[in-house]
Amino acid sequence: MLREVRESPFCDVVYEEMGPGGTGIDPTGIFQLMAEEGFPLTERLKESYFPYRFIAQHWRAADPEVSLVGDFCVMNIDASSERKLEPLEDFIWYESDRALLSELSILDNIARGGSGQLATMRFLPGVSSPEIWYLDRFHTFVKLDMDYRDYLDNLIITKGVIGWQYLFADVSLGADEFGNTLDDLRTMLRIFPEQFPDHDYAPLQERLEARL
Repeated sequence: MLREVRESPFCDVVYEEMGPGGTGIDPTGIFQLMAEEGFPLTERLKESYFPYRFIAQHWRAADPEVSLVGDFCVMNIDASSERKLEPLEDFIWYESDRALLSELSILDNIARGGSGQLATMRFLPGVSSPEIWYLDRFHTFVKLDMDYRDYLDNLIITKGVIGWQYLFADVSLGADEFGNTLDDLRTMLRIFPEQFPDHDYAPLQERLEARL
């Protein structure tokens, strides 16, 4: 994915970084430790493990007439389980939401090209597939219809276009509050099939239409 963005004439990469780690690491011990801590992972999620603590990229459209931006700093599942969402005072939430928020760990920190969005995981003891929640610290939080592996698969397809996560949320993207997000998603689905033809964008187009 990093290479696809880097080599695309459509994208201008602003920032890119890979965290500590490297190829050749056997994660078996990590999975065993997570299971002992109460978080046994499914084989599906184990297969999605990548050996860097995080992978980050921020890009913008090279054409100044196109306002599309991509941004992600996605954690591997072990690193995510350790990084709790705190301090909660940084977020504008009702007091009644704090119990849920205290259970969330950061999955994807969208801080450079976004405006404070976060994708998070809800690790619950004994649950083998954490819930995925998308947060905008100035707006709302919503559960996503996906697991960790789905998140990575669709990050590869969307290249981190801001707001792509709403395609997997129970929201009405035709509402005024999602105006900019809807414009960006439409732009992505118009341009990306040509720029990145090895990926299938039809399922995302169907999801967009279902939310209008």
